[in-house]
Amino acid sequence: MTSLTTTTAAPTPVVELLDVSRRWRPGILGVAPEVDALRRVTLQLFPGELVVLAGAAGAGKSALLLLATGEVAPTSGVVRWADRDEPSAVRPQRIGARPWEYAFLSVRQAIAFHAGQLLLQDARLHPPTRFLPLLRRVGLHGRSRTRLGELSALDAFRVVVAQGLLARPSLLCCDEPFAFCGPTERAQALQLLRRVAGAGIAVLIATRDAEAIASLGGIDRIVRLRAGRIVRDRPTSGPRPLVPPPSLTGTPARRRVRRITTLARGAEPTIPRVAEERPPV
Repeated sequence: MTSLTTTTAAPTPVVELLDVSRRWRPGILGVAPEVDALRRVTLQLFPGELVVLAGAAGAGKSALLLLATGEVAPTSGVVRWADRDEPSAVRPQRIGARPWEYAFLSVRQAIAFHAGQLLLQDARLHPPTRFLPLLRRVGLHGRSRTRLGELSALDAFRVVVAQGLLARPSLLCCDEPFAFCGPTERAQALQLLRRVAGAGIAVLIATRDAEAIASLGGIDRIVRLRAGRIVRDRPTSGPRPLVPPPSLTGTPARRRVRRITTLARGAEPTIPRVAEERPPV
């Protein structure tokens, strides 16, 4: 009698750092001795993962984000994006806690300006010209004309998330994203990043306050850096779910075959689904 076994292929990492080291020369004059920002780091991030990168100031968190997004090259080791050597395969984006544009700009103007910057960086990217659907998804419905300087810390963070999603990334790196948020706002901001991860995007959060963030729940892994080395990489509670939580779209739940979407000029920024589409949380 022949037994039939079903094997599931392991998912391809969105980004993979293999034995990566990075040396910096601090200061602006270039006369200081080089220091090791990262030392032989190996790390994988998978679609839909929400990972916290913990560590004190100077531990190497920002250096790792820069390598993960392809903004800098490693001194040694290899970085691969979806099994390719170019970050354009996953269109990684790095965001902070608030938009850097002038405070007198409105929310819509700041997002439109960022869309123009994306086109300057890569002519193959065609961000949408209609931003209201995106604003609704990140919780900024009715705030499109509000000036950046009038926003709360939470709404300012919603703006940078919307800017990050314009390029339809498969990887979103967040550098101290909750720096200006209080406890209640931090929980809401983390919920937004859970929804981003639920759309199949790998989310990496660099922070010095990992315990407080992990206590809010919904984190898949905590990776701890110390002096440029990973000293701990552990799941927070059980295995990573194979099916992501609710996504950012408002489409009713329905099963569908996975397909590859392309971003046409003027199109709404859609996000590839892993299993199904569900209503937003």
